Amino acid sequence: MLRDLQAMYQRQLTSLKRRDSLKKEENNLGAILLSEKESLVSESPPYTLSFYDSLLDQLLDAEQQEKTATNTLKFIEKGLEQARNDLDEAGQKLRSIQEEIAKETPEETPLSLSWRQGYARTEAEKAQANYDSQRIRLENASIELQLAQLKKQIAQSKVDWIKSHLSFNQEDLDRQLGLIAERRKARQARIKTLIQEQKGVENKWLEALRELDAVQADDEMGKARSSALLRAREAWRETYHRVLDRAEIDMRILNREEQAWQRRYELLKGEIDYAELDLWREEADDVIEKIESGIHLEQSHQHGVQTQMLSIEKQLAEEGLDTVIQQHLETRLSALQKLTERGDEFISVLLGARETEQRLVDEIKLKRSRFSFQEILEGLWSKIQGLWQIELWVIDERSVTVKKVVVALFILIIGMVLARIVTRSLSKRLLATRLDQGTRAAIEKVLYYFALLFLALFALRIVNIPLTVFTFLGGAVAIGIGFGAQNLINNFISGFILMMERPVKIGDLIEVDNNFGIIEGIGARCTQIRTGANVHILVPNSSFLEKNIINWTLSDKKIRAHIEVGVIYGSDTHKLRDLMIQAVEENEKVLKNPQPFVLFSEFGDNALTFEVYFWIRIHRIMERRRIESDLRYRIDGLFREAGLVIAFPQRDVHLDTSKPLDLRILKDKEKSEE
Repeated sequence: MLRDLQAMYQRQLTSLKRRDSLKKEENNLGAILLSEKESLVSESPPYTLSFYDSLLDQLLDAEQQEKTATNTLKFIEKGLEQARNDLDEAGQKLRSIQEEIAKETPEETPLSLSWRQGYARTEAEKAQANYDSQRIRLENASIELQLAQLKKQIAQSKVDWIKSHLSFNQEDLDRQLGLIAERRKARQARIKTLIQEQKGVENKWLEALRELDAVQADDEMGKARSSALLRAREAWRETYHRVLDRAEIDMRILNREEQAWQRRYELLKGEIDYAELDLWREEADDVIEKIESGIHLEQSHQHGVQTQMLSIEKQLAEEGLDTVIQQHLETRLSALQKLTERGDEFISVLLGARETEQRLVDEIKLKRSRFSFQEILEGLWSKIQGLWQIELWVIDERSVTVKKVVVALFILIIGMVLARIVTRSLSKRLLATRLDQGTRAAIEKVLYYFALLFLALFALRIVNIPLTVFTFLGGAVAIGIGFGAQNLINNFISGFILMMERPVKIGDLIEVDNNFGIIEGIGARCTQIRTGANVHILVPNSSFLEKNIINWTLSDKKIRAHIEVGVIYGSDTHKLRDLMIQAVEENEKVLKNPQPFVLFSEFGDNALTFEVYFWIRIHRIMERRRIESDLRYRIDGLFREAGLVIAFPQRDVHLDTSKPLDLRILKDKEKSEE
């Protein structure tokens, strides 16, 4: 206990001396920080990138020292809290013993109790010394953190000063590229050596594999030794495989480092536009992301190797291990140790490469911040132009870019508008000819569809899509047409047949499913019909070829109509005929040729039935009904003037008088009772 107490006092003295030293260093660094930035750097500007990188390394060291000092401070704070708890516990224990001694007289105090008191007093003193030592260490850690922060500020000031005075230096660039070339040459030679050594390792592994196959089935020890040998050879085989893989990656890292140095000096020249700078930034960010993924992967692999090494060490610690198996385990352990060493070296290479790329990114950011607004706009426009050349897909070794697709869509849209305008203009010109409206509409539709077909083929040519692609896709398209687009294609082709054969045409008065209307348009899928109630009916084109359609105006606008009239028996039939002819001929809308005529239809149950037939020219179904209505008004008037009576339904009632009729008169009361 006394020796521990002495060591703690000695530790306090050491901490106090260190505190004085740290305070002196803090004062010196504070004075340096207050000086001018140019005085912080011994060399005069302009500066090279190599010198700039050395200052960046100092800044990284200062940042690392700051992190270490921060973690140390947190650790000591926890230790101080524990020391305070130990001090309180030791004081409580001492006071408890002292209370027990106070209850005894000095002559009767047990020696053991006195000994416990002395021991507790020493423990309390030790706890106090530990607490004081931790408190001084905490103060020193705070000063060390301040020193690390001052060093970081000084390094940052140097970096800022040098950054603003960097210049292009061809000698420094050539020197760095030369160093990279030497490293590349050395690593190429190392790769060749590793390849030669790997061949020997592969041969030894194959020998071990054959040896394991040759062991007898009942030879357990032989199997165990051969298996241990094979695993040892596999460990060396895996080691060489991974080392070679890392060496090849290292070569690519050297190439990227060489490019990074060249680009960093290109930035100092200032001959890089905004778009190219942005491209460099994207490439560097992508490289950093890949390097970080490689670091995480390598760290994970290192953890796995450490686990295997721990397992082998446990096996080597077992008693009674066979000597041959022990040698093979040691060989396997050596392979894993070598793999771990090379893995640590590779992680260091990756960290250095990431730092190089990050410095390039930082310098790109600085360069971008110095661009003018006009240069930024020019760079953005150049980047947008670059998007036009993005390749979307390749067909028959022909690339399809965004530009080609946009141009093709533009041609289609503008072409459709122009095709519509041209076909309508042509339709207006045909209007001056003797062609009817239906023929003009058919010609307009056919020309429009041919124009769309030409535009589609031209757009495909612009996008470099050969028509052979459609031959390849013919089977799939045929299946799609057969199942999903059958009705659509049927109606589309029926529309062309209607336009060519013209069983119906625009302006025709037709009757479809007891609906009367005029055809207003024949589209690709359906025909538009307007009824007398101003209701549009869309009828599929195929219906006109598959169903019975009544076309009232197929050849011309003349149709025959008739009106039926019934008069009572005994009427003058000749006069009735003349009056009906008179009513028809007086109407201006009735055609004179063919002449109207009257037919005596039948002797009906209630009337004599006559029908007058006449011809009219109509454009709408309502015109016919109006003419017939006017004629009925006129016939009714003429019949009234002539005294002809239009019959109405009549019935004759006949009574059986073969016997007397039974007639009775009943009183109201008797009626009510009955």
